[in-house]
Amino acid sequence: MKMMMNLSMSRYALLMVLLVASLAFEVSCTNVKNGMGNTNTMPEDEKDVERKLTGENDKLIFTKTYIAVTKAEDFVRLFPNGGDIVSFLDDFITKARAAFLSGGPTFKSNPEFQIQGSSTTQNGAVFATDSIEVVNAPDGVEVDVRKTNSRIKQVQFSGNRKIKFTPMDDPFYFFHGQCVATSGFLEPSMEIRTIAGSLRSIPQPVITSQLCKLNLCLGGGGFSCIAIYSGSAFVFNFGKGVALNNEATSSGVSLTSVAPPLPPPFPGTIIGGTGAFEGIEGSVTIATIAGTTGPILFFDGSTLTFDRLKPIGSIVQVISVKSNMPLPPGP
Repeated sequence: MKMMMNLSMSRYALLMVLLVASLAFEVSCTNVKNGMGNTNTMPEDEKDVERKLTGENDKLIFTKTYIAVTKAEDFVRLFPNGGDIVSFLDDFITKARAAFLSGGPTFKSNPEFQIQGSSTTQNGAVFATDSIEVVNAPDGVEVDVRKTNSRIKQVQFSGNRKIKFTPMDDPFYFFHGQCVATSGFLEPSMEIRTIAGSLRSIPQPVITSQLCKLNLCLGGGGFSCIAIYSGSAFVFNFGKGVALNNEATSSGVSLTSVAPPLPPPFPGTIIGGTGAFEGIEGSVTIATIAGTTGPILFFDGSTLTFDRLKPIGSIVQVISVKSNMPLPPGP
């Protein structure tokens, strides 16, 4: 009797062990199915994100590249106080010179001209890529920079390139908008020898980020437009080119053949459209491949100023569009 009881208890113990093992196996299988028991299995929420991203990319199947050409007079840089680039430069070189002659501390900046909040506004024509030819321009362009005793000086185009010719534009194809510097600072000024033979300090303002609202209009009587928003890092010293292009010997020969730098490319997001582009989605990349000479110093016999000569050339930008709907060819 005692032996039978021991045997029965052993069977009971064995049954309990098997039951516990079975439950453990069940839980393990359930965890693996839910992605918790295998580190190589992607959680369901990550799968959803991947499916959404893949779905978005699958919609952006149309691509097209355009060229925007903005003449120098149609590109305007303004500061928060309302002053333009010419007043900013003339104010700086005048006050820096006065501080030097008086023996006072070095003039560093005028707080009325803030980099943060400064803006550029442009209005250019849009063309197909095969309508525009950009060529190297190592010789730049010659300008007369003195009122008396005429003096010809060679200045460079930004990027050392220029548009070969500008074809007739279609008034319903254009690219315009505004970019605002959201952060920036002043680097130490650069001292150059000018066409008058004297030294001048040229300010070195640096933009570090910007916000842009732009319109790319492609036909439809000017009402079929793509709205572009861009907010990103954008590191660009727009004073360096001014110093490079205006340094010279007293004979008018440039001390450097280095061209003013071009701004960096930047991305944009399509946030909507009008006319034929209602419901459009996508992205844009904008890259500048050629630019103007920038401001040029002029000597009127007694004063050096940036106010007499206008920048020469055009700004040429490549606009690459990726969207969820077909885009028309450029003119």
